[in-house]
Order: sequence, then structure tokens, then C-alpha cells
Amino acid sequence: MFCNDCHEPSCVLCVTSEHKKHDITNIEGILEKCKQKIISDLNELENTIRPKYASVDAEGPFMDFDKVLSAIQEQEDNICKDVREIGSHIKDEIVKQKREFEQKTKEVRSSAAEAGKELNEIIQNSKDVLHSNTAADILRYQSKNDNYRSGPQQMQPTYSIFSPGQIRQDHLKEMFGTIQNQSSLTKGKQVNLLKMMAKPVVISTIQSPYGANKALWRVLCDEAETIWTCGNDREMYEIDHTGSILKSVKATKNVFALSLNMNQELIFSEVWPDNKVYKYDGHGLTVVINLLHWSPRGLCHSRNGDLLVSMRTMDETQSMVVRYAGGIETKVIHRDVNGSPLFSVKNNHALLLSENGNEDICVADYAGEAVVVVNPEGEMRFQYRGNSSAQSKHQRSFKPLQIANDVHQQILIQDFMNNVVHVIDSTGHFVLYLEYPCNGGLTVDLEHNLVVGDHDTGEIRMVRYMQRDL
Repeated sequence: MFCNDCHEPSCVLCVTSEHKKHDITNIEGILEKCKQKIISDLNELENTIRPKYASVDAEGPFMDFDKVLSAIQEQEDNICKDVREIGSHIKDEIVKQKREFEQKTKEVRSSAAEAGKELNEIIQNSKDVLHSNTAADILRYQSKNDNYRSGPQQMQPTYSIFSPGQIRQDHLKEMFGTIQNQSSLTKGKQVNLLKMMAKPVVISTIQSPYGANKALWRVLCDEAETIWTCGNDREMYEIDHTGSILKSVKATKNVFALSLNMNQELIFSEVWPDNKVYKYDGHGLTVVINLLHWSPRGLCHSRNGDLLVSMRTMDETQSMVVRYAGGIETKVIHRDVNGSPLFSVKNNHALLLSENGNEDICVADYAGEAVVVVNPEGEMRFQYRGNSSAQSKHQRSFKPLQIANDVHQQILIQDFMNNVVHVIDSTGHFVLYLEYPCNGGLTVDLEHNLVVGDHDTGEIRMVRYMQRDL
């Protein structure tokens, strides 16, 4: 027997005494229920709970640290190699000058020694004439002092003087790179627990300084959860989530492209045909890169801090993407394996770009009507020319303008003509549309929300399109 009130087994005698008037049932039924509960718990432990703990990769994080240390060491070695090569080149030049000087010195010394021998002979001859005291020898005497009065040829060394440049720690740090901290323990916030929502929702709407007579062009979220905006008014505004202006930066022309470096300094370019890339460090504007005969058509920063700039020549005959590390050009991307241009030419339209989480470079070629995706070496991975499905309701020409990436390495593309966002995966396959006005800018914030701007109204919508898979 089993006493439900006391929750314990009971014998027949106790039922009539200690457990009298208690709720008594047959213990066999209780035992069966307990066994079923144990079986259920065991099944969950073996098939669900234990695999979660077994899947924790204890070695993974340590390997990631080792990869970072190796990358740092490789960068250090590369910079030291470049510095040594520069030093070796300068030293080789000095060694060459030294050899030339040594050769000239030998020639001068040889000439001086020969002249010394001649002088010794002249001196001895003069002494012999005086010693002979004969009229004939004295009358034949000719002075040779004029030939030697100026002395031997003097060496005027023309060796170079080394003027050491100023070692700028800030430039070295920018060139070397910085560390981006990423949370290693993200309980409850794992990226792999995010899944696409069947029905994305607008979680907030922000009125930017644009609208009415001012068009919104770009939006960019920073780590402080504020938003940088720009449009057709030669201004850049930093606003909070209420739309309040925190900062206003004046440019010389309309701003065309925005990015933030690893120090959260604003990097931007202006409209065609301006040929410079600028930086706003919170105090003033400086020129980061002068492209001379090229005009920047887009820019972004890679995860390691490199600056990627897309550009076109002023005569519109060439287009390319260039990677800069610390202001130094390290990679040029402009042709495929067959030597054909990767990007459209004969136009000055936008080539806005982004770097995906797999280090692919994604370029929205507006005039070429394609998103061109290349690997870090500049090798073509694929082109996306819009959703070709017959069921697609967006049938106007595909004109990709702005582009971003999310935590799943998906590519989010602003289709300017259809005013809709295409989401494709990292291999170029169409996933879905996010149908919100986006012609005033497109980015993704730290909470993995899509942030899109309305070109005409200046409204900025924050769209939640992924949710936790609980």
C-alpha cells in the first residue's frame, strides 16, 4: 500500500493505525508511474540533455586563441619583414656609395703617389743642377712648380645623410591592427539559436533629420547603439533612438558612403567626382587617402580593420576594389581569371560594398545590375542578379545599391528600383524578401535587427527579422 498524504509506503497494519483515514492506494500503480517517470527522465537525459553538454567543445576556444596569436605573430613578422626590406634597400644604397667612394679614393691616392715620385725626381734634378754649378745645366733649367703648386686632387665625399622619420605610434597601431573583443560565453544568446522569422516586425520607427526637402541616403549603426545618417545636405548626423541629434558634422559636398573603423571613427567619401577618403575623429576632418585620378564609389571596413574602397577612374574606363592596411595598398581586385572586368565600366554609379563573416567581399554593382561576390584574394565566387523566380512579384529591373551582412553570413541587398530588401545566403541562393522602404539606407545593428531608411520621409525602421530559437 502507499499513503498519498504522507508520500510513503505503508503496511496493512499501519493503514488501520498510523495512516488511518489517509488517502491510501495500491502501491503497484504508484511504482508503475515512478518507473515510467524514470524511463522518461532517462530518455531525456540520454537523448537530449547529455548531448548538449557533450557538444561543448572544450578545445575550440583555446584553438581560437591560438589562431589569434598566430595572426598577430604573422602580422608582426610581415611588418618587420617590410621594415627590414626598406632598411636593407637604404643600406644597399649607402654600401654602393661607399664602394664608389673607396674606388675614387684609391685612384686619388695612386695619382698622388705617382706625383710624389715625379716630385722626388724633380727635386733631385734641381739639387744636381745646383751641385754641378755648370752654366749649361743652369741655363737649361725649367721650373715645374706650377704643375704641382695646387697640390694633389682633394676628395669631396658626396655620401648621403640619413634623416630618420618620426615613429608615430598611432600610425603603427593602425597599420598593425587592433583586437575586437567577442563574447566567448553567450548563454541564451548563441548565434546558432537565431532563426528567420516567418513574419518580421517593426520594433521601432525613428524620425531622422531628413524628410520634406531633404532626402535620406545612408544609415550606419555604431557600437554605442547610435545611428549615423547622411543625405543631400552636406551633413552627417549622429542620432539616438529617439531621433535626437547628438552630433552634426559638416562636409564640403554631399556624403556618398559611410563606414566606421575599429576605433569607431567615421570614414566617409563624397559624391562624384571627389577623389578622397576622409576621416572624422570626433574633433575634425582629415584626408585618409588621395586617389588622384580615381573617385571612391563605396567603402567598408573588414573585421581585421583593413579599409576596402571601391573606385572608378575619372574617365570611367576602369573599376576596382582596393584593400588598404594602415593607409598602404595591399590588394587590388578588378579582373577575373579570364582577365575580364569584375565590375561594370563606362559609368560613375555606386559600387557600395561589405565584407561577409566568411571574409567574402560583396559588391553591389548598380550599373551592372549584379551583386559581385569575391573571396579575399579577389577570385570570383558568384554573381547574384536578382530573384529570377517566375513567382516573384518584384519584376522591375534589379538595381542593387546598398548592401550588408548578418550573423548567418547572409547578404542583405537594397533593390533600389523595387524598394525592397533581398536576402540571399553565402552561396548566392535567394532566401526571402524583406518588404520595407529601404531606399534611404540599409544596415544591421548589434542586436541583429535590420535597420532601413526611407529616402523620402526620412523615417528609419528597425525590423526584427530573426528570433531566438528557444
